[in-house]
Amino acid sequence: MLIRRADPGEGEALRTIAIAAKAHWGYELECVRAWAEQGDFSPAGLTAKEVFVADLDGRLVGWASLIDQGDVCWLDDLWVEPEAMRQGVGTQLFHRALERARQLGAMRVEWEAEPNATGFYEKMGAYDLRASRLSEWGRILRVMGVDLTPR
Repeated sequence: MLIRRADPGEGEALRTIAIAAKAHWGYELECVRAWAEQGDFSPAGLTAKEVFVADLDGRLVGWASLIDQGDVCWLDDLWVEPEAMRQGVGTQLFHRALERARQLGAMRVEWEAEPNATGFYEKMGAYDLRASRLSEWGRILRVMGVDLTPR
């Protein structure tokens, strides 16, 4: 598996992965599709952040995006196709995002954690920082983080 920068033209493939991953957790598919339609998967949207994809023999199986905010980078997305879950894809994407955040000079990475993924993030060394604002799904999420130490 290769972790690489996303091509600006891969937006629809990334949207499809996000929909499949979110729906995997039992959310109503039509709600998930409506949620995904609000995302900016255009070439400009993808180049506005750091986007990495997991490419398995020419097929995208996951992706992550990172927004540079100075001392803190925001992990905006981390999605893995359901059939590729529990195979190390998310772990590799997460570590690549942390590596890039270090390169950008961040001291910490933060994100709003999908409730079904908090166990994964805890295994990655994340901890709770605070509660989020009310999400588009009408709930309060855990804002989690990882401190970055220079390597």
